[in-house]
Amino acid sequence: MNLKEAAELVDIPHSIVERLHKDGMIDDPVSDHDLKGLAIIAFVRGRIWYLRRFLAPLPKRYKQKIIEEGYLSRAERYALTCYLNAEEGERISAEDVIQRVQYHLKVRLTKKQVVKIRATAYDIRRNRRSNPTQKP
Repeated sequence: MNLKEAAELVDIPHSIVERLHKDGMIDDPVSDHDLKGLAIIAFVRGRIWYLRRFLAPLPKRYKQKIIEEGYLSRAERYALTCYLNAEEGERISAEDVIQRVQYHLKVRLTKKQVVKIRATAYDIRRNRRSNPTQKP
């Protein structure tokens, strides 16, 4: 069975199965042994108890970063970093961020994506300022 069929069978996103193959964790075609491992991953995936245990050894700031940026692509994370690293009061235009991403990552972001990322960055910065116990 190929990677796509295995992903559909165990109800895991195809990108995860491809990454497991890329990292050498499973073979293509998928063996019965690999399929058992995928079934375990499918069972654990999204279950809070397991996620807490997996994340427990990570530093608190890293866990927060995973939560804040988990849904973003590489280019979107770069754009978010542009806004988060800006000095207090510094203005960064969406066009400037689009150009930076295009130059450094060779990826094109839309203005709509950048505006959404900018709003996320402002929410993150606002939360850090309003919570004095959290280090910036």
